Order: sequence, then structure tokens, then C-alpha cells
Amino acid sequence: MRFPARLAVTSALLLAASCHETTGTLLTLDQNRAPDTGNAGGGPSAPPFRPAPGTTWQIQLSGTLDTSFDVKMYEVDLFALDTATGALLHNQGRVVACYVSVGTAEPYRADYLNFPASAVGNALSDYPEEHWLDVRDQTVRSLMAARLQLATISGCDAVELSNLQAHAEDSGFPLTRADELDYARWLIAECHMRGLSVGVSSSDDLVASLVADAEWGTASECLGNDDCQAWQAFTAAGKAVFVIEYGSSSDLPSWCPDAERLGYSLVIKRRALDAFRVGCTAADASP
Repeated sequence: MRFPARLAVTSALLLAASCHETTGTLLTLDQNRAPDTGNAGGGPSAPPFRPAPGTTWQIQLSGTLDTSFDVKMYEVDLFALDTATGALLHNQGRVVACYVSVGTAEPYRADYLNFPASAVGNALSDYPEEHWLDVRDQTVRSLMAARLQLATISGCDAVELSNLQAHAEDSGFPLTRADELDYARWLIAECHMRGLSVGVSSSDDLVASLVADAEWGTASECLGNDDCQAWQAFTAAGKAVFVIEYGSSSDLPSWCPDAERLGYSLVIKRRALDAFRVGCTAADASP
């Protein structure tokens, strides 16, 4: 019953891209690991997963998925997750979080051509293939709702709502903080309606306003840039903050003490966000 439903949602996302080749996702399941489909797709947590500060995690958005890390939460790309992979992670006792860029249009996504040209703005400075979206646009919101529905069908327990910061960037649209906050709260409500736990990745000026609504937060390179303070609002509320820094094991002495002092769950990754992972403690180390 779950697979046909997922197929229907995926077909809707693919409709406008049917005559256009995309690169698709880079994440694949290790074919040497036989997935157990007895609990196909798993299902969203009820009530939504609320990780505490210090919760261990892994994020992998490219390469062959390595499921061997002994962590509580795995974050994978929404468009890469199938019900068998979700079931495999669930059967290992993992919480499955799905990455969704809700603020940008990525040309390799199946639903990319469904975004109206009028709602696709300037390119991101660090990722020039991606473009900011007009988060006020109703078609943009409808497409994001379809993605969240796909998340529930695919076996996601949680979603990371990424790139909630167009108002603070050169997006090409006259977006305000109020516009972004309205969009973020709409997305969170859509997630909660589907039983999904929500993590937010946003500009610092939204963090304090979203802490009561979201279950966890995600920050990138805030330790290296010495600008993690805004996320203390989550730890003060007893909620996890998952931090990504880019580097190697040689960076552990620099970043781990600060992460532990702040109560953040740090992983050191390569920029490809492949399987490579370094954690701060012996129990949280790569196998």
C-alpha cells in the first residue's frame, strides 16, 4: 500500500520534468546490504521525534549510503530515500531525517521545472546552480507540500527544512523577515500535520522565533565562524542543535570543546557530504 502511494506522489513531482533530463540524486544504497522490508517505509514518529542536546547523528547526501554508524539519527536526501532504505534504518533503531531545501530551486530535482520562472530568483553565491525561491508564491508552497507528503510516504520520521534565509540574501525578491517567518511556520505546521519532526536551518535572525515551533536545529560552520550563539535558544529549550563543520580529525581539538560546552551535536564532514564522518567522543567516532 505504501509503495503505490509513493509512486503517485513521485509521479506528480516528475510530471513537468518528463521531457527534461536531470542528474538526480547522488546517494545510493549499498547493494551489499540486503534491506529488510518487513516494516517497509517505517513511518513518522508520533509524537514527533524531539532529540535532546548531545544526540548522535550522521548526515550523508551523496555516495553509497553507509548505515554502519552507531548513531541515533541518520539524515539522508529526501529524493534518495526509498521505503527499503527507510526500513533498513528503522530496523537498526535509527531515526530517519530527510534533507529538503525549501528555500532554493535545485536543477537536478525531479520537480524543478514545476517552479514558475517568476518565482525563481538569483543564484546562490556558494552554489551557483541553485537559485533562491520566492517563498510567498503559492505554487512554491504547493510543491513543498508535495515534497513533505513524499517524506511521509518514504519513511522519514523528520525533515530538515534547509535554506530558510532568502530574505537575508540577494534573492532577487523583496522578501522580508516577516515573509520568511510566515513561510517557515507554514512549513512546520504542514510537517506536524503529517506527524513529522522538524529541524530548521535558517538565518540567525529567525532562530529565537522558531524555537517554540521546531523540534531541533541545524547549523553549518558556525563553530569555525564563531557565530553559533543564536542557536543557544534551542539548547536552552532542551532541544538538539546539529552542527556540521568541514575538515578532518585534526580539527577535533579545535571544535569539540566548544561543541561540548555549547551542548551541540557536532560532526566533521567533507563538503561532498558523503559517508566520511568524524565525531567528538570515542562512542561517537567513525567505525
